[in-house]
Amino acid sequence: MWVIAHRGFSGRHPENTLRSFRAAAELGVDMVECDVHASADGKLAVIHDATLDRTTSGTGPVAQRTMAELRALDAGEGERIPTLEELLEAVDIPVVVEVKAPGALQPLLALYAQDARLKERLWPISFAHPLIKELTQRMPDLVAGVLYAGIPVEPWTLAQAAGAKILLPALETATREEVQAAHSHGLYYSVWTADTEEELRYAQEIGVDGIATNFPDRLIGG
Repeated sequence: MWVIAHRGFSGRHPENTLRSFRAAAELGVDMVECDVHASADGKLAVIHDATLDRTTSGTGPVAQRTMAELRALDAGEGERIPTLEELLEAVDIPVVVEVKAPGALQPLLALYAQDARLKERLWPISFAHPLIKELTQRMPDLVAGVLYAGIPVEPWTLAQAAGAKILLPALETATREEVQAAHSHGLYYSVWTADTEEELRYAQEIGVDGIATNFPDRLIGG
């Protein structure tokens, strides 16, 4: 079972910062998860929200700032907004990258084109399934995933339509039967986001392949 540090070790450190990702890697997680938006100059900024207000000292849309302007902001405890390239250099484990908006697609494709080996450790996921489909059509062997929050009749068809290999439901909708159905269709099944002891235990009991958590220390390292 994959232990996936959601936005890094975000339960203890500022989310989506290099400090958070490094702390997760040092703990021994299997993967870190991050979010990306495109900056005004086409860089992949690692930040969850489309706006700066919640997690940084700035305000307004991420997409209206250059990467240099984004770097000048405080992303929590003196940390800065990193680029996806900086994250990949900071840790040597797989990185699950949530593509938050269409503007991030072309910069991400360019990143894969620069280094074919990235397909092995940079796994894209999104609620925008057409974005995942475009990525997998260009790179059929890419490990990609589809996020969803509802209760579809046949969730495996979401992955199949997008060429994805991973189903990523919200924990509250996950069931043992759905895990088994995903496996029968050759898919991985990874839930988000489990933090409490009860949530973590439930995810393990139903046999998921991965758990995204803000507190990876509750699964490994005590």
